[in-house]
Amino acid sequence: MSALAFINLEDVPLQLRETSVQRLDDNASITLIYFDGCPLVGQCEAGVAQIEYPFPRAPDLRNALVEWLLHWSINFYVIAG
Repeated sequence: MSALAFINLEDVPLQLRETSVQRLDDNASITLIYFDGCPLVGQCEAGVAQIEYPFPRAPDLRNALVEWLLHWSINFYVIAG
């Protein structure tokens, strides 16, 4: 089973948004986005203000992602598929 974590871009503090690194994927349909200190690279579709992260199975990586989100008070939800 795999899971995805989602955050709304508007929930990311302004200082993180301003220093983020973003680029379009090879098909120019998805924006890859990296925030300082976040252990994973997120992605969002063009015109969508929601960022998607793979929710890791490895406890250390999963905990690092959750701790980063909680540190910045970013609301998130996880959907298992």
